[in-house]
Amino acid sequence: MPDRPLAYCSVPGCPARVVRGRCYQHQGALDRDRERTRPNRDVRKWYRLEAWAWLRRVVLQAAAYSCAACGVITVDLHVDHIRPHHGDRVLFWSRSNLQALCARCHQLKTQRGE
Repeated sequence: MPDRPLAYCSVPGCPARVVRGRCYQHQGALDRDRERTRPNRDVRKWYRLEAWAWLRRVVLQAAAYSCAACGVITVDLHVDHIRPHHGDRVLFWSRSNLQALCARCHQLKTQRGE
């Protein structure tokens, strides 16, 4: 099978040639720009705090690494807010508002807008 011809990086004016999409230099830069313009940027910072990492571990251990929706046992679980917090600090940090969900159940719940 012949090699695919190289194209230019999808960032306007970048001379780098790539197989597809953006060059290595612009991949991270555009992701950072996208993160900076998100409307909930300040709230998203809470997920990077040590307190969140601790609370996340507490939730996962209490659930015995079992999905609250389907019961699958896995170490690859998401910690989900049962009621969306919409930036409410109290609701975000409330242990009673958190549950462990597998990636599939979390995605389905999110798609339903819950």
